[in-house]
Amino acid sequence: MFYPDLTSFGVDMARFKRERLARLQGEMKRQGLGALLLTDFLNIRYATDTVMMLGLRATGIQRFALVPAEGEPIVCQRELARRSNYRNMRFDAYMFAMRPPIATDDFVDQAIAGLKELGVAGERVGIDYLNLSAIDGLKAKGINLVDGCQAVHQARVVKTVDEIQLIRWTTKAKAKGYDLVRTALRQADPPEDRLSRIMLDYLMDCGFEAGSEFISIYDSSTIDTRPHNEPMGADLVVKDGDLVICDATVAGPGGYYSDFARTFSRGTPTAATKQRYKEAYGALQEAIQFVRPGSCAEAFKSFGKGASARLPGFDGFHGVGLCIYESPWLRGGDPEKYMISLEENMIVACEINHYPVKLEHLLRVTKDGPEILSEYPVDPELVPA
Repeated sequence: MFYPDLTSFGVDMARFKRERLARLQGEMKRQGLGALLLTDFLNIRYATDTVMMLGLRATGIQRFALVPAEGEPIVCQRELARRSNYRNMRFDAYMFAMRPPIATDDFVDQAIAGLKELGVAGERVGIDYLNLSAIDGLKAKGINLVDGCQAVHQARVVKTVDEIQLIRWTTKAKAKGYDLVRTALRQADPPEDRLSRIMLDYLMDCGFEAGSEFISIYDSSTIDTRPHNEPMGADLVVKDGDLVICDATVAGPGGYYSDFARTFSRGTPTAATKQRYKEAYGALQEAIQFVRPGSCAEAFKSFGKGASARLPGFDGFHGVGLCIYESPWLRGGDPEKYMISLEENMIVACEINHYPVKLEHLLRVTKDGPEILSEYPVDPELVPA
C-alpha cells in the first residue's frame, strides 16, 4: 500500500521532502556536482518524494530525475496526465534500452534538454545507474559524466527526523506480527509457509508496502534429514525441538524498512540449544556497545577478518533505510581497509548469526551510544539459559 500523505504516521510532509533534498544537494556541493541524473527508483524517491514502484534500472528506464545542486529537481516520465506537485518533463524515449538505438539517442537529447533547462549542462553531472550506450551518447555530446552514487549514499546514510519516525513506526508495527508467529508455534506443528503468510498478511493489512519480503528460517537437531538453506515460505513442517528464526524485512509506510531478528523455540529447547542461545544473547549485549559515533576499529576486533577477540556469532552491522541493506556496512569477512566510521542518526542493524540462533537489534547511533529501536523481547523459554 502506498501512502502519498504520511502525516498519520507522525511525519511532517513539507519537512520530510525539504530535508531529504537538502541533504542530497549539500552532498552534491561537497563533491563538486552541478547535477545528478537519477534512474534508480529509490534514489528518485529520496530526491523528489515521488514513486513508481517498478524497480527497473539501467536496462529498462521508465522515468528519471535531474537534480540540480540548487533549486527544484525535474522528474521526466511518460505519464503527465495527472497534476503533479513537482517540475516535470515528458519522457518520450520510455524504456529506451530495450528499443532500437534511435530511442537511446532520443533519451540523450531529452536528458540534455533537461540539464540545459536547469542551467547545468556544462557542469559535472553525476549518474547512479545507466546503460553504457546512453553514457557514451551523453559524453559524445559534451556532458561531463561522473559517478554520482557516492553522493546519494552519503546523503541517505544519516537519517532525518521524519525518516527516523517512519523506521520507529515500522519497527513497532512488526511486533504484533512476531506475536502471531510465536502463538502459532505454541499450537499444532505449523508448516513454514503458514508462518510466512501469518506475518506477511498482517503487515500488509497494517499498511506496509507491497513487493517486500518475509523470511522465516528454522533449524533443528534433525537438520541432516530435513536440510534447510533459507528458502522463503517453504512447506517444511516445524516440529518439536526446532528453533524458528524470524527475520521480517518488510518495507513500511514511506518505503522505510526495519530489520531485526528473533529466534523462537517450538516446544521445549534442548540443553545444547539453550547454551547456544545464551552465547548469542551475550554476544549481542556486548556487540551493541560498539555502536557509537567514530571509527569502528574497536568493534572490528570482535568480528572482523582475523579478529583476535571474536564474539560468538557477531557478524558486523549494516545500514537500514529505504533499502534493507544500505550504507554504512561493515561485515565479518571484510579486510581492515574497508573500515568505516559511524555518525549520529545513522540506523544500523547489529547481527548475531550463531546458528541455529540468530538475534538482531535495530539501533540508532546517538552521541551517548546506541538507542535500541527493536525492543521486542527475546524468547522466554530460551533467555533464562
